[in-house]
Amino acid sequence: MKLINKYLTLLLSLSLFTACDFMDCDESDNYSLEQIEESYARVKQFVTNVYSYLPSNFCNLDGAMQDAATDDAIHVYESSDIQRFVNGTWSANYTVDDKYAHYYNGIHDANFFLENLTNLKFEDWQYGDDYENWMKEYANFEYEVRFLRAFFYFELVKRYQNVPLIEKVLTLQEANNVEQASSDVIFKFIISECTEAAKVLPATYAGYKEKETGRITKGAALALKARAALYAASRLFNPNGDKDKWIAAAEAAYEIIGDQTALGYGLDKSFSNLFGPENNKSKEVILARPTGSNNSFEAANFPMGVKGGKTSTCPTENLASAFEMKTGVPFDWNDENMRKNPYEKRDPRFYMTIVHNNMKWPADKNVEIWEGGVNGLPLPNATSTGYYLCKYVNKSISFEPGAPTANAHHNWVLFRYAEVLLNYAEAMVNAYGENGLEYTTEKCGMTALQAVNRVRNREGVKMPALPATLSPDEFLKRLKNERRVELAFEGHRFWDVRRWKELDETENIYGVKVTKVGAEMNYEKSRINTNVVEDKMYFYPIANTELFKNKKLVQNPGWE
Repeated sequence: MKLINKYLTLLLSLSLFTACDFMDCDESDNYSLEQIEESYARVKQFVTNVYSYLPSNFCNLDGAMQDAATDDAIHVYESSDIQRFVNGTWSANYTVDDKYAHYYNGIHDANFFLENLTNLKFEDWQYGDDYENWMKEYANFEYEVRFLRAFFYFELVKRYQNVPLIEKVLTLQEANNVEQASSDVIFKFIISECTEAAKVLPATYAGYKEKETGRITKGAALALKARAALYAASRLFNPNGDKDKWIAAAEAAYEIIGDQTALGYGLDKSFSNLFGPENNKSKEVILARPTGSNNSFEAANFPMGVKGGKTSTCPTENLASAFEMKTGVPFDWNDENMRKNPYEKRDPRFYMTIVHNNMKWPADKNVEIWEGGVNGLPLPNATSTGYYLCKYVNKSISFEPGAPTANAHHNWVLFRYAEVLLNYAEAMVNAYGENGLEYTTEKCGMTALQAVNRVRNREGVKMPALPATLSPDEFLKRLKNERRVELAFEGHRFWDVRRWKELDETENIYGVKVTKVGAEMNYEKSRINTNVVEDKMYFYPIANTELFKNKKLVQNPGWE
């Protein structure tokens, strides 16, 4: 994708907010503001730089996926930064996943563009062959950047709650005296910006000369709006249960659902296709961030005992047990038949998410996870949960010398249509649950039940529909589980249990011990770890380095 992958070689090693000397640099390394203003290519490169702050690399934290800080996975290497989330050793002095400066740098760049690089005419080029195409594309840049700024604020507010709302370029003195806005104000800003961007941005760039994929579209703006509205309505940010916020979240999601055909979205017939090398072409993917052609994710997640594999993120039994039987019945370790054959007749998404014992992976050879097996303990760094990761891992890659596929393209999904449906179902049941699961309104023409059952009924999955006889509380429990299995390892679980205020339910971590006696396999569920969980962990601490620079910032409760 040209717009994002062609990273800048020109600009930005800039301080957090200051721009008084932003372009007063050595011209061998940087361009002046005047030089950028007169060049469409340089303006576009500037926009590309703002895109570069988007998250990528599969929510990677020092080689670990963020799910390893939840009850869905563990990271096998104790030295990884991710372990600070698990053992409770993170603090304002010893932060982890600290994105405060990162996203404010992105916000600075966005504000600089909006102040200096909009409403340009590029008059010196107006008689060129590409001028009309340039100006058509340029008209979207302002709204792409406004979306990106809103996205950065969303990443900040979900981490730090109350943060400064900055809509202009500040001097250093001004930056060191900004005060925090409430999370409610930040969410309103995000939703408003996305609403405005969605009015202008195209549904697709197919009609543009470049036909670039991965750029911000109308659908992406609406998807961020829906996600932000859902978070704003959730218990963490809405402790009094204001139903108007849930109604707004439902209506925001339905803007996409109701305009699904025009926007070009739908559920992919292949669940596994969503995580393959060409997933950015799927009609379900609303926005994906490319990470290039490589094999680093496979090297990190192929099982120990497989050539080139070193393991890192291993699914837990907590997550494995969340996948229902193919009949829609919950998996139960107390059921003797299920316990003897725990990997038979499960939700098809189980096999596309988790590598289990005796599964053929990554080639045609069965994975031996039992104790003493080729891929099991006591092999150093073998999985301690009894599982390896399948989702997003490209099994066609091989580290054998002369293998035909040594690298593959990867795209990290930021928004997809199934999430929108699940967002909608959650908002509807919280807003109107007392009226039943099959309730609709003038603005929301799909029921909560229909939304979640569409996800379950995807081609290749075909899980039984949830019944209308469920109570709202029962439905919400099933819906949360549906969200867990559908969106596993996509960067949602860590934030979902926080916005639901259910972090305490993720404390105990389970694995499965696999032993082999003769030809018989035995499976035993066991607790392998206890995560440290405290109320203060619902939000990140603001780093003391930031508090030192700006005395007006107030630390989040419990981190003082």
